[in-house]
Amino acid sequence: MDAFSDSGELYTIRYQFYTNQHNKVKSYSLEEFSEENQLKVLEFQIRSTIALNQDASQLIEQGKSRFPDNEDFFQLLQAWNDLHDFGTDDSTHFEDLKQAHFELQAILTSLYLVKFAKDIDQSINFLTGYIDKLNNLQKYNEIEVFLILIQLYFIKGNFKQATAIFKVLNSFPDFSRDNIIYQIIESWYISIQNGTDNVNNSYSLYDEILSNGYSDDDVQGKVHNLTVLLVLTLQLKHYPEAQEVLDQITTLTTEKSADLIANQITLDRLVNHGQGTKELLTELKKVDAGHDLIKDEESKNAIFDAIVAKYQTV
Repeated sequence: MDAFSDSGELYTIRYQFYTNQHNKVKSYSLEEFSEENQLKVLEFQIRSTIALNQDASQLIEQGKSRFPDNEDFFQLLQAWNDLHDFGTDDSTHFEDLKQAHFELQAILTSLYLVKFAKDIDQSINFLTGYIDKLNNLQKYNEIEVFLILIQLYFIKGNFKQATAIFKVLNSFPDFSRDNIIYQIIESWYISIQNGTDNVNNSYSLYDEILSNGYSDDDVQGKVHNLTVLLVLTLQLKHYPEAQEVLDQITTLTTEKSADLIANQITLDRLVNHGQGTKELLTELKKVDAGHDLIKDEESKNAIFDAIVAKYQTV
């Protein structure tokens, strides 16, 4: 039986990991799982710990002792942990990787190239090179690499390639697509197609995720998914509901991500005629001066200034 199937023992923990319920993921004991699945559980737990901005070194050391034949695997996770702890990887682990030899290596290196090296194109090339070497069965079982790749194409605005990847995924057998990873990919894809039905379908997925027993400890994950709901609600032009979602977020946390502030600016312009936009833009610059919305604003201002200069009388 497939451990990730809806009757398999990894189904729930995978769902929780990819829906950002990281404290729940951490709460399991390895002894709750069969020996053959314990390494995957530990991977989820280590990655969840790092996602929560916590040091995973102790878990990694325990893993090295428990699974001594997986040295490369734990070296990779230690390098990923060090990046988040210290902001740099003294071992140059990721810079030295020219190609991935296993799934997690492809995933974390591609994320490194985006987050730390700021090179989306190289990340796409790295992932594509890895995927091209997989046989069909490996592709069916390593769907997270497609999750990252299609997201990168969305970020680049390359919807043609994103569509091509989505079509490839749709050709996979049912067992490969019957999971939360595919559902997330599908929700992204259909939401960019616009249309009320498409956006409503995406909204329903995240609404279901949030209704599916989020613990009070998983505030970070809840805020993340509420932020997605905020975007979808704005797409639907349901502005009062968007304000309600925003109010929910502000009751959960005082820390606002750049994307949340950007969407707050959008809502402010739509509902309040931009009365609070100047202050929000200042806040956004403090959080992420290189955010796309800041770049768009600067570009618009430059165009406006050029037009004014062109027609200015001396």
